[in-house]
Parts: sequence; C-alpha cells; structure tokens
Amino acid sequence: MKNDNRKTITGTVAGVLVVTALIGFAATTGGEKKDVSQKSSEAAVVTNENGSVSRSFTESTVSTNGSMVTEHRRETRTTLDADGNVLATTTSEYAQTYPVGDTGMASLASRPLGVASCEQAADADSFMGLKFGAEFTSTNFVSDADEPTLLRAQFTPKKTLAGFDDYYVYVTPKTHKVVKVYACAKEAVDAGSRWRRNYLIEALEKRYRTWARPRSWCRPVYTFDIGSGRYVTACLSGSSRDYETVLVAWDDSLLATAADEAEELRQAARKSAAERRSRRVNDTVDAF
Repeated sequence: MKNDNRKTITGTVAGVLVVTALIGFAATTGGEKKDVSQKSSEAAVVTNENGSVSRSFTESTVSTNGSMVTEHRRETRTTLDADGNVLATTTSEYAQTYPVGDTGMASLASRPLGVASCEQAADADSFMGLKFGAEFTSTNFVSDADEPTLLRAQFTPKKTLAGFDDYYVYVTPKTHKVVKVYACAKEAVDAGSRWRRNYLIEALEKRYRTWARPRSWCRPVYTFDIGSGRYVTACLSGSSRDYETVLVAWDDSLLATAADEAEELRQAARKSAAERRSRRVNDTVDAF
C-alpha cells in the first residue's frame, strides 16, 4: 500500500513524555517509594482508500509506587462513511500491572503480569505458517543457552515479512513439537512511525483480534494474548545485540511439555551414564 493513498492525522495531548519522566524518577529515587500518577489522551483520524474514515480516541492512566507500574487504557474506535454516517463503533478497555524496569530478549516470551488468558475468536493455532504442537522436521537442531529445555532451528516461511532477516523455531527436545516461533530483523522495521502506530502492531491486532498490551514503560515492547494459552510479543527496537525488531509467538502449555521432556531426557542420560560406569568397573575388576 502506498503512503499517498492513506492520510493520517494524529494529535497527542501534552503529557505523554511526562509519564515516562515521572515513572523513571519514581523508580530511581534512592530507597523511596513514591506514588506517581499521570493521565494522557491521544486522538487519531485515518482516511482509508475506500473513502471511509477511522477515528480512534485513547485515554491512558499510568501510576507507579516506585516498584510496580499500573496502566489503565480505554480505546474507542469509530468508522464513518464518506458522508459522515457511523458504520461501526468499538470500545476496548484493560488494565495491567508490571514491574518497573527494562525488558530483555530472554523475557520476551513470557506474558506480562496482570494479563489473564482469554479465549479469542481468531485462529491462534499458528504463527508464520507453523502450527503450535505440530512436529517440525530438521537435521540442524541446536541447543540454546537461553532456552535450556528447547531445541532451535532456522526455517524459511512460505510468506516472509518485509524487512525481516531470520526466522527461528523452538521445539520440544524429544518429540520436536513447535513451541515458539521467532521472526527477527537486523534493522528496526517501520522505525519512522510512532511505536503504537507501527504497522506491525496494527497487523497483529487485526490478525488475532486483540489489543496490544505494553510490556515496558521505557521500550516499545507489546504483548498480545491470542487465546488458548498462546501469546505474541513484539519488540520494535533494541531487542538484542543482533536484532532490532523481534516478533515471537509461543504456547504456554507446550513450554510445560518441553520441560517434562527435558527432564525425561536428563533422567535417561543419568541412568545410561550410571550403567556405563557400572560395566566399566566390572570389566576392570575382571581384568585385575
């Protein structure tokens, strides 16, 4: 879609940056627990190619006691036709609590505190063409120190994402069932946009019919609860030393399955090692 076919007008009430400053101050004040609260609102109007107009209005309240951040967000979206008649109106409201601090790559694949699992109408069975729980066949599985209960392999999806360089799949160590799927970009994708308006966020919201939940007050990290115990996290910038933008989807129940399989393999390895040592001792006794 070309940029000149779609015009966007966005207005933001002053104070959004103040939220970050206040929370950062409260989090770093030596030894003190300060309650800080800030409200902000944002309005956006988008003229679509078919002539319809989409309006959104978001009200946010962010507060912190110095160690935990609580965010409440209410977003109203209205679609009007070319004559100004209202075609549809939707309202989404949620609250979440998460610790003050940064979010690293190792914690991207974990749902944020305060977000409960919910069933969604959208199909949450797959991500980037790979179905959760399906067996993935590869001859190049490797171990990953950050994911000790999983095996990793690179793959190429049938339909790649613009600007993304590498794709990884993490599987259970014994049955090789798909648990996590990563899409990674070495350069930030759509870096010129305001983070909440990044097209990746909009596309994920449409794909899974759920809103993006912020994970960090200081970094562009968002998590989507896509239902059935599955989640997607998008880190839009500064994801790791190697990648700027990273998308990761995972299944919580399969993480538990992977942990069980890893323990089974460890027990089998210990038993095998004990049997080998016992045979070696007995063979040595016979030699004496």
